[in-house]
Amino acid sequence: MNQRHQPTDHSLLIFLLALFLVNSPLKQWWSGLTLPWYAMYLPWLLIIVLVAVNQHLQKRKTDRGN
Repeated sequence: MNQRHQPTDHSLLIFLLALFLVNSPLKQWWSGLTLPWYAMYLPWLLIIVLVAVNQHLQKRKTDRGN
């Protein structure tokens, strides 16, 4: 049987962090600084790493529960 697992609070927090980093006045301030070319990709890297870690932890949690 396939069971659907409810997203945890961590998923919601990661989504809100991503929304803040991508769509906030902080982005405009940060883009105005003289930073290396890859600096604009660092928030995306942070989001991707957090999602991957969250998925790994959720998988471990569900594997331990069975």
